Amino acid sequence: MGNRQIKAKVPTLKEQYIALKRSFPDAVLVSDMETYFTWEQTLKSSPLGQEYKVKMEYSRGSHPKIYVVEPKPLKLAEGEDRLPHVYDHEEQQLCLFVHNEWSKRRMIAYTIVPWIVDWLFHYELWLIDGNWKGGGTVH
Repeated sequence: MGNRQIKAKVPTLKEQYIALKRSFPDAVLVSDMETYFTWEQTLKSSPLGQEYKVKMEYSRGSHPKIYVVEPKPLKLAEGEDRLPHVYDHEEQQLCLFVHNEWSKRRMIAYTIVPWIVDWLFHYELWLIDGNWKGGGTVH
């Protein structure tokens, strides 16, 4: 018998799509149901936070790529010339996790989307005092 670990099943692209559609019925989802989908949704960091239109691109075999589409450009904290924790400043591609924090075995609707909201919350705090409190690594 030994110490066998049971690995979670990798959700199909269609299962990821369905979970997002159920969780966010008003989102715009485009997919071929086999290799990719894009997801667009307006999110808020909190009930009092600003609204942000975000876009997610997900292809089978890769990590989700997240962009803030509106507002563009995002405001910068006083004295700053770049956004914190983004892969691409111009494209506003968010950095939500380090390499091993997310795996394709996890449902995007229950991990990535809450992480987007968390990033937006910390972004709004950063605008106030210029100090990123959201953790992560320096880019």
